[in-house]
Amino acid sequence: MEQCTTATAYLPDELVVEILARLPAKSLCRFKCVSRRWRRLISDPAYRAQFAQTLSGFFFTSRKPRWRFTALSSSVTPLGGDGGPPLVDAALSFLPPTCGEIEILDSCNGLLLLRSDERPSRPLAPFYVVCNPATREWVALPQPKYTEYSVGLRVWYAAVGFDPAISSHFHVFQVVEDDDGMRGMECFVYAVEVYSSETGTWDVMECKRDWLDFVGRMTYFNGFLHLPVECRAVASVDTKGQSWRLTQVQDRRYDTGRSYVGYSQGRLLYMNNSPKDDVMSVFVLDDQDSEEWALKHNVSKSDLLFERWRHPMRPTYYIAGFHPDGDLIFFYDRTQKTLISYDMNRDNWHVVCALEDFAHTHHPFFPYVPWYSRGLASLNNALQSPLQG
Repeated sequence: MEQCTTATAYLPDELVVEILARLPAKSLCRFKCVSRRWRRLISDPAYRAQFAQTLSGFFFTSRKPRWRFTALSSSVTPLGGDGGPPLVDAALSFLPPTCGEIEILDSCNGLLLLRSDERPSRPLAPFYVVCNPATREWVALPQPKYTEYSVGLRVWYAAVGFDPAISSHFHVFQVVEDDDGMRGMECFVYAVEVYSSETGTWDVMECKRDWLDFVGRMTYFNGFLHLPVECRAVASVDTKGQSWRLTQVQDRRYDTGRSYVGYSQGRLLYMNNSPKDDVMSVFVLDDQDSEEWALKHNVSKSDLLFERWRHPMRPTYYIAGFHPDGDLIFFYDRTQKTLISYDMNRDNWHVVCALEDFAHTHHPFFPYVPWYSRGLASLNNALQSPLQG
């Protein structure tokens, strides 16, 4: 029998849980080693909703079914869980048939953004759905102003913004691009439509800058949607559309790569990904108000054994994401069909797992941090689309 001599040994479980619930995910994972009792409390499903969570795995696009989930074990990332998949329905079997054929567009703090891939039918399938796989809750959003059938425009990309530490409400950002057919593959941001679950409505925010070319993986962080744009810059728009701003990450230079914007340990990160460069550079923005990006790390492609791109539109590897609570970057090696993790502190990497049924898309990976609290906030009653559980 383990002997506990600390003062907390005499505290009731409920009080210990209340104390542990105030810790960030990184500290919480480390405190599992303090005692058997603490590990039991932290791992207890009855208390899970009260604790901060960390990266548990990735949803990724596949051929059949259209997505899969791969879990991260504690041997891969010490900040992770106990090695098994999260206690969530990764197949999203709780969604009704009326949602039609869907695809995953984004993930943010436990919520997934889905879009119907159905052609117009009666009754119409919901265009966007936001769901929480951990609680099996979902909500269908009202139709936005712009759809895939809007002439001269395209709406391929969208993101969900959610921060439960600030609000139980979420936002959905739909990027509306100008596609007049005159510039080949190039499309430029025409506007961003923003849905608020607090109001239940969409608002259109037109882009005030000419020729803003969206070129990578966007992310929601600190109340803004951050989009990588051409010439190695980042455009940011807030949830009300009252603020559009552009920050230059590196010296202006046009290339054919697709950059990645993410966040880790409370800071915004940018990673360039040009097929012409031998290294990938990671930049960090410590203060969003300063708009000054600083070089954090250089990653050698040769050290990761990545093959050169044979074509700018056919990458041999993908940036899967940053660990939100550590200095890890995840990549997918398309040649070897493996997911790998790279440690920026130790400058080493290893294979996480094999992913055989991977399907190439522009945004194939979605980092997943489970959120076990119920109550997906929306105006479902007003929309006559009640929350399902």
